[in-house]
Amino acid sequence: MVIGISGCTALLVTGFGIRDSVMDIADQQFGEIQTFDLDITLKNGVQDVGDTSLEPLKEGLAAYGGDCIAVLEKTVDMENADGVKSVSLIVAENPAQLGSYIDLHTTAGDAIAYPQKGEAVICGKLSERFDLNVGDTILLYDEDRNEIRAVVSGVCENYMYNYVYLNAQTYEEAIGEISYRNLYVNLAEGEDAHAAGAALMKLDGVTAVNVNMDMLTRFSSMMGSMNYIVFVIIACAAALAFIVLYNLNNINITERIREIATIKVLGFYRNETAAYVFRENTVLTAIGCAAGLLLGKALHLYVMDKVDIDLMSFDIHIRAVSYLLSVLLTFAFTWVVNRMMSVKLEAINMAESLKSVD
Repeated sequence: MVIGISGCTALLVTGFGIRDSVMDIADQQFGEIQTFDLDITLKNGVQDVGDTSLEPLKEGLAAYGGDCIAVLEKTVDMENADGVKSVSLIVAENPAQLGSYIDLHTTAGDAIAYPQKGEAVICGKLSERFDLNVGDTILLYDEDRNEIRAVVSGVCENYMYNYVYLNAQTYEEAIGEISYRNLYVNLAEGEDAHAAGAALMKLDGVTAVNVNMDMLTRFSSMMGSMNYIVFVIIACAAALAFIVLYNLNNINITERIREIATIKVLGFYRNETAAYVFRENTVLTAIGCAAGLLLGKALHLYVMDKVDIDLMSFDIHIRAVSYLLSVLLTFAFTWVVNRMMSVKLEAINMAESLKSVD
């Protein structure tokens, strides 16, 4: 019974833990890390935000109280002994302003300085995949096999896609002159990002406008499907608990019919008889829950390790309320089975049972 109950609790902890580890990553990515409102892709690159070709765009932004920073977004290959991985390279034209658009920080919340010449900041997924730490050297190659060599100066928190942040001087020495093709935009508080995006999209120098809130909504909707997985796991845990408890209770009552009949003859009330028989179920459930919490944490870590998505990282943790819910649901399953079996206790014929031979 202890093994069965611990399995039930472990399944519940795992289900709630998966939900905890997945559900909030979209909010963290687009609400705490990438905090800009719009990502504008230009038809022709610019050298900086002072480029005269951006004047019409600046006028359009002014109508929405917006400001911007020029960045280079480019797909490159990261290579080392463990293999090759495509990553998104980000180079900011004005690193001092990047913090208003992208917050570089560790998983512990400590701020990370934008990389200096010869340095790079990588996301946590790349650190885990290639076993990279601060001080290690990375090699990046563009589509023309131009090599960029940089030393890791920080590992930042990130959940969607894989990013490497690089200093402009490092890029220019390895590749050549930078042509910034993207603008990150912050709008004034209360402005409609979709209306601003639609207006800016009409300008000649703009090829695409991505609204950050749309990305948040899209990923949140995808993560919302995790609720169905949690419901399935809870149903499986309930089935396991009912099967284990019902069968063991049935055997227990069947083998103790004479004993139960005796205490009923002695004048025990219905609830007193049930408490006498089911008290040990409650104790064993408590022991099973304690073991299940530990087993569930280990199972959750195993499952999250196997659910490895190349372009997504998870915030692996289990909230305290999830442990509490797992325990409460396990006891609720036990209570339901006890109530079902109490009917069988009432059906015991005292006279016939006392006549039976041990």
